[in-house]
Order: sequence, then C-alpha cells, then structure tokens
Amino acid sequence: MNWWIIEDALRDSKGHWREYLQSFRLGLEREGDSVRILASRECDQDLADSLGAEPLLPRSIWARISDNAPKWKKLLRIVSHGLATWHSVSRLLRANTAKPDLIFVPTVLVHHLVGWVLLLAWNLRSGKTRVLLFFPNTPAYLDADGTPRLNSDPSARLFAFLIRRCKKWVRQGRLILGAETEPMVAAMSQLTGVPFHYLPHAVEPMADLKEVEENAGATIRFGAYGSARHEKGSELIQAAILSYLAESPDPRVRFSLQWIHDFSLPDGSMAHLDPKLEAHPQCEVINGFFPEGGYATQIANTDVMILPYRDAYRLRVSRVVIEALQAGLPVIVARGTTLCQQAGAHGIAIECEQNNPASLVEAIRQAVEQISKLKAAAADAANSSREHFSVKTFRQLLSKDAHG
Repeated sequence: MNWWIIEDALRDSKGHWREYLQSFRLGLEREGDSVRILASRECDQDLADSLGAEPLLPRSIWARISDNAPKWKKLLRIVSHGLATWHSVSRLLRANTAKPDLIFVPTVLVHHLVGWVLLLAWNLRSGKTRVLLFFPNTPAYLDADGTPRLNSDPSARLFAFLIRRCKKWVRQGRLILGAETEPMVAAMSQLTGVPFHYLPHAVEPMADLKEVEENAGATIRFGAYGSARHEKGSELIQAAILSYLAESPDPRVRFSLQWIHDFSLPDGSMAHLDPKLEAHPQCEVINGFFPEGGYATQIANTDVMILPYRDAYRLRVSRVVIEALQAGLPVIVARGTTLCQQAGAHGIAIECEQNNPASLVEAIRQAVEQISKLKAAAADAANSSREHFSVKTFRQLLSKDAHG
C-alpha cells in the first residue's frame, strides 16, 4: 500500500511529531508499504532529511494556535489555513499521476477540516484514494456525569458542522475518522452522529538499554517527563515530591522532574519551580529538552513514572504513558483518565485521585514498598503494550474498519 502522511505540525524537534512519524515510516516499511511524508514548509531541513520528509505544506498552525492573537484573527485563521491546506494538497495531487492508496493526516484540527472537505468534494471525488483523518484532540469534553459535550466556542460548532458534512464520505468508505482512545471515539460518534473508529497511538519501542547509573539497583527513581503543564498535574507532582521527602527520607528514593518553563494555572497565576525541590539532593530537575537519545537513556534509568494527569485526559491519550508501558515501567496515574484505562489494560497502574497531592504521596509510598513486585509485573506486561500500540496493529484495525 502506498501512503502519504501529511503533517504540517512537523517543523522542529519539539513535541512528539518526529518520533511519531518515524514510528510510522519504520513500521509501515516493515509491512511492505511505501511511505511519503509531507511536512510544513518551515520544517528544519536536518529534521526533514532525517525523516525523508518533504517540506511542502503550509506554515504550521500548531506553532501559532496558542499565541495572543485576537479572537477574530484566530477564527480567520481557521478558514485561511483550511484553504492553504486545500491548495497545497491539491497541487501535490495534480503533480503526481500515481495517486496514493491512503492519505493519512495524523493531527487534525478544525483549521484543517475546511481544506479536507474541499479536497474530498472535488479533488478526491473520483479514484481509489482513501483519506484517514486522525484526531488526537477535539473540542469535546465529559461533564461531571460523563456525558460528552462540545465546547461553547464558535470553532467547536464549526468543527461539528464540518464533521457532519463528511458523513456521506464515511458511509462510502472514502473517509475514515480515527481517534486514539475509546472514550474519544464514543464521545465524537455521539456528538456528531458520524462514526469514528479506534486506532491505537502507535509507538516504536525504544531500544533496550542497560542501566548506566553507577548505583543502578540501589536507587528507586521516579520520573515525570515532558513539558510541565497544569493539565499534566506538574505542580501536584512537585508538591507531592516535597511532601514525600519531608515525611519519608528514604535514601534510596530519587525523583527526576522535567520542568522547562513555568506555566499558568486556571486562576491566572503562574506555577513556579520550587527552589527547595531544585536544591534537594534526592531530586534531579531537567530544565531543557533531551538531546538525541537522551530520553531513552533517562527511561532506562527510571523505575516508576508519575503521571497524575487531569480531566483533559478523560478523552485524550498521552504518548508518555505508552512509552513507559512498553519499557516495562509501572505508572502512577489518576483515576478516570485514559492513562489509567490503558495502563490497566496493558501494564501496571498505581492509581491515585485526581487533584489530590496526598493521594499522590500515598501512591509513591505504595510503589516504594512494592517496587520489586510492581517492576516484575510491568516487565511481564511490556510485550502486550508493544504489540497493541504498534503500527502493525494500527494497520490491521484500519484494514478491518475499511472493510466493515
């Protein structure tokens, strides 16, 4: 099968796009498929070369989506980026007589939907090319009783309208709408009346690395990696670490916390890195992005991952939890999140309550007390997570969905 992967979010090494697209190139080529990757025209040339990507798409909308532009300008960008998407992809289709079997768009926002509705209505109205639009995030949420709702923003209503416009193409099999968690599939199918399909977030497992710390085995290292944010509970992690160390000064326990920037809280205040944590001899603060290969080395030296993510992850998935499960690590996760569901199904979950530092401290204490048992069980479950969160499984489920 001939794939075109279209991802205008790819412009630099920030985020997971590089690793995600590399996973698909490697996994699909192992299955005998051919892959063409299209990236933002702003994509760093060295990055493009490392992936074999062609920087031919519009400027990344992800790089501008969180700026302080006025609301009218943000709404205008939805239309302008949709038209730019239509123009760039239609030009690619005209320039290539050999059309792809499948066009895969891994990170779809409302900004892309205008373009894909136009492409499906005109440029792709004939021929055998199918389109997979994949939605790691949507303007949906679950209310207190678990009922799915759309955000009140006008862009959310436009998103739902455009998805409904796609219903006939979904029915014809020309379009597949995918999401990477079962709760998101259920929520979007219910809210729009258009069927979505579950496809796993595919991750290429990291190469097995031997522990490199001189005192490996004498320590129990807890890790919390990725940019610090409120929705990931980063300020809760910081508070729980300091509380645990004050109550239980176990010399074996170490904490590694990645905190690149301070971040805003819902009340408008800022969460700052606590100097006491930065100065504590049992804490390692990582204040920059990992160098090439650095993340894999860090994971190899980690015993337990701390992931007390909040309500936003009742629908969304985190790549970090999948990487931890594939590495055979037990994970501390908040109840009611997709992280908890996936860790329970494909690994070892140590549960805590959302927004509760005391519950997180108790989960840390439980992990320390049962570390040998938890690590052995997580290692046994690693193959299950590697198999499920793979390009091969993604491809198999996609083929099954395409054929009903």
